[in-house]
Amino acid sequence: MNTRAMLTRVAVILASLFPWMTTAQTEPVRVLYYPPWNISKLPMYLARDTGIFERNGLKITWTNPGSNDKLLAALKKGDADIAVVSANHIVHNNASGGAPMLLVGNTGYNYSAFFVDASIKNATDLKGKKVGSGEPGSTPDQLTRLALRKLGIDPEKDVTLVHFDEGRNTDRVKSLLDGNVAGMMVTAEAMYELEKTGKLNRLNRLTDHKQLKIYAGGGADYAISAAFLNERREDAKRFMSAICEGIAVARKDRTKALQFVAKSGRDLDGAAVEYLYRLYMTDVIPARPHLKSEGIDLAVQMTAASTPSARGIKAQDVADAALVPELEKEGRCTF
Repeated sequence: MNTRAMLTRVAVILASLFPWMTTAQTEPVRVLYYPPWNISKLPMYLARDTGIFERNGLKITWTNPGSNDKLLAALKKGDADIAVVSANHIVHNNASGGAPMLLVGNTGYNYSAFFVDASIKNATDLKGKKVGSGEPGSTPDQLTRLALRKLGIDPEKDVTLVHFDEGRNTDRVKSLLDGNVAGMMVTAEAMYELEKTGKLNRLNRLTDHKQLKIYAGGGADYAISAAFLNERREDAKRFMSAICEGIAVARKDRTKALQFVAKSGRDLDGAAVEYLYRLYMTDVIPARPHLKSEGIDLAVQMTAASTPSARGIKAQDVADAALVPELEKEGRCTF
């Protein structure tokens, strides 16, 4: 056997034993992502912008549907091989007869904390008070109600919910500072504004999403169609391996990461960009993109409130919890 034939045979054997080592591109992978900007999706954007997906042998078509309704319609039609969305989108899709999708990983969620007037020292002090919330039935409203219940407060009987129109959380926080409400969920961007203006010390931080185990939103749940997982599992693993590498880039390449964070908010100054980057890298974005089972349970609970067919769904029904651990065992998520 000549040298060229021997090398070819070795390459074939290596490709069969370690399929992720080949860089030959396969058929394009259709990725839907929504909402378009959120810091929790930082690893995905960095992997895209630095060519990591291509180096993993993937050719990807990226589609931002532009709205929740268009996203759900696209999922139902089977227009996505991979969807980078929120878990509730996937639960709604599967419960509504859409092309089945399975959640495989997560790189974050919306950061929030429950702040109250400085005179309030514990949850019991909230009874009889007004609490700020989002529009009735909206995600902020559902999360506020959930946070209150976890604190032992009945949102229907113990407090009066004041519903604000959707908009900047920083604007709604003014009602808390002015004493129009006694407490509300506050986002990371609004926390920065409070800290920057020295008004944070006028409030008491009662609890936060981590203490309450409320992992929701952010559009950073990674779901893959059941058909794609069955037919092209290696490509699915290549995609999530690229996400692992994107997490590493987010930690190591501060300059590139800050450029993305600057795009994720509205009118953020340099100090705000630094603040949000540190906050999300410290408290939100994980070292490995493992599933958040609590987040899936919450997605089912929230979806079932408006979609009765979701009530019988369990977290394991809409998840493939084995994919990321497989990557770790293969050494493909240790950048």
